Amino acid sequence: MRTFILSSAACLVVATLTCAILADDAHAQYFRKPASDLDPHIMLIDEEAVLGAKIDGQTLLIDQNGKEFRWAEMLGKPTILVLAYYTCDGSCSLINASLAGLLNDVKIVAPGPDFRILTLSFDRHDNLATTGAFRKHLDLVGPLNDHWTFATFKSEADLAAQTEKIGFKFFWSPEDRVFLHPGAFLFFSPEGRLIRVLYQGSVSGRDVELALLDAKQGQFRPGEVINFALSLCYSYSYQDGKYVLSIPIVIGLGALGIGLATLFGSMLFYKFSTRTKPTKDGSHAEAA
Repeated sequence: MRTFILSSAACLVVATLTCAILADDAHAQYFRKPASDLDPHIMLIDEEAVLGAKIDGQTLLIDQNGKEFRWAEMLGKPTILVLAYYTCDGSCSLINASLAGLLNDVKIVAPGPDFRILTLSFDRHDNLATTGAFRKHLDLVGPLNDHWTFATFKSEADLAAQTEKIGFKFFWSPEDRVFLHPGAFLFFSPEGRLIRVLYQGSVSGRDVELALLDAKQGQFRPGEVINFALSLCYSYSYQDGKYVLSIPIVIGLGALGIGLATLFGSMLFYKFSTRTKPTKDGSHAEAA
């Protein structure tokens, strides 16, 4: 019997928000968005409560090629984590495809050199076959194809414990054969701390870009001054679920720029206004 079971009545209320597990002899229908008249905010991660949480670095995962690796191997750079399941009827495909589209709009950082991407299944029944089929249907190209890992938990105990640590709740209803779960992108720092949670459908490529800069936790290389300045100009709004221009900081930076320009301008004016001038007899005199 699957764990995380809701009552039948509760499942009926939110079933249309979720991915349906198809019958054993059926095939997953990728990219089909289930119809829903319900509030999509029913399933949200309590971000403020779990920010800073860490997944155990020794957690064993199995990638799309059957290779075992530890969560710690994903760290050292910012990591985007998407929790999904690979026999989903459409929503999980849409979430991952949406992230791919958003990442195509990210220009100042790149997958591989600057950050990593991991889609991880929370369904203990997923295996190499379902992982491979899901990845194939996403049809990733270029750097995303090269630097995006798809994996499953090796241990069901780790699956339950590690998703709980980061506040990711999911439920399975045997009656309705559906999972209920958030459609979220989770951003981790190089040290593995949860830094930001963004939701598919409510953010832009700029939000993803800024979340990645936030995930750097100030670890900018000397040549990334512009990236650092950009990260200072925006702040995350919990109310809006996205990044907004930080007006006080922009005004402060503008005032600082004007002040510095005035200072250097005054210094240059003083320097040139006090230069010596030649007199008629060939000597030099200080300018008035």
